[in-house]
Amino acid sequence: MKRLAFGALVALGVMGGSAMAGEEAPCAAQYALEDHLLLEWAALGGDPHAQMAVAQCAYPAGADIAEMTPAEKTYAVKWTTIALCEAEASAAHDRRDARLRKLKENANISFRRFGGLSKEEKMNWREREFMEYRKEQTARLAERHQRLVKDAASADIAAARAELSDALARMGPAGLLRLAELSSCKAFGASEAFEAAAWSAASEAWRGAETSGVYAAADSADYDLPKIAVEKTKKLAGPDRRVAAIEKERLLRTDPKRLAALETRVSQYEERFAVERLQDFTLPLRRADAGLADAAGAAAAPSLTTALQFALESLGFVAFVNGPDNDYGPTTQGAVARLNAAKGRPATSSLSNVEARETICEAAAKNDPVSLYHVALMYKNGWGFPLDETKAAAAIARSETAMIAALGGDDLPDWKREAYKSYASKIRASAKEVKKVSFAGDEALCK
Repeated sequence: MKRLAFGALVALGVMGGSAMAGEEAPCAAQYALEDHLLLEWAALGGDPHAQMAVAQCAYPAGADIAEMTPAEKTYAVKWTTIALCEAEASAAHDRRDARLRKLKENANISFRRFGGLSKEEKMNWREREFMEYRKEQTARLAERHQRLVKDAASADIAAARAELSDALARMGPAGLLRLAELSSCKAFGASEAFEAAAWSAASEAWRGAETSGVYAAADSADYDLPKIAVEKTKKLAGPDRRVAAIEKERLLRTDPKRLAALETRVSQYEERFAVERLQDFTLPLRRADAGLADAAGAAAAPSLTTALQFALESLGFVAFVNGPDNDYGPTTQGAVARLNAAKGRPATSSLSNVEARETICEAAAKNDPVSLYHVALMYKNGWGFPLDETKAAAAIARSETAMIAALGGDDLPDWKREAYKSYASKIRASAKEVKKVSFAGDEALCK
């Protein structure tokens, strides 16, 4: 089917009398994505032609709701509701249209609404034709919406209202005010509790706007948001007031200040969680007669944080100045975030036990002597791996060879050379202990 450009659509809209071209087809069959988005933006901004056009293609005349997808049902309820609520005659709409005409006289805007005309105001023939066309289209829209609500399941209608409420709430104060006005429309189908919640949320969102230096105070008592919110809340019974309070908090959850506070809390929890996860997997102390784990002495028993820091350094995710310090601070957290990002995971500062073990194993596979030593400890003592003395012996042998090669080079930074010398004695002692265990030399570690 031929797709209509936005300008052609508007031109058709003012001709009056006949149905919109392509009305029987869904939106996707009528409009290119760009035109469809333009229609929605214009409709949310109050353009009556755009509202009617989206409503008509969202639920074409003769459409069978049983054949529509859940998404299509939700979309149809949303846009027929918006269009019908905007088209209904009301004192509030008349006041708005009168203000729009005043703005037009000041050459600030153009508009296509003619409600609330005063005795002195006259319409030209084009405007009169538009009013007749609008009246006809509104009657057809009301019939379409009534049929849609009758045929659709209550769950589909509820989902559409919830999606519309969520979308408008996320638009900030302007969206909440639009939602409040919609909640007072009969076609929206909101409960009195939700209506009170929407107006209360809009009132709170705009609180302080007058003193922000951006907005002036309202010049009409009809636009006293706190007063409207209080009046609607007063009508509620006790249980409904509690429901309205809960719903108001839900609508305000996207307030920028609340989001900033939540982001701070999430960051704090994430940091605490990262430390706790590492502490849960700390390499434990062993008895003095337990063998390999105590080769370095109880006072220098290995920590997972230290093991992880050596692994991160050898993999290139961090460059230490003074070497690992067993402190899971900002430097280590940043390295973990870079590791996670490189692995295609969310760039958080925490690792699961499995991920921490895999990181040490990856460094061991690259022949990092300290990581090989820690892998040997894990196999020897069953820390994160099943007990396996053969793999422990293979890991410690590779660690000893890698350490000799590293210390024989000239490119080690001072901190690493000193640290390696300390680990070299531990590795030698462990190697002597496990020499009695035979292995082929080609064992695949960490598999």
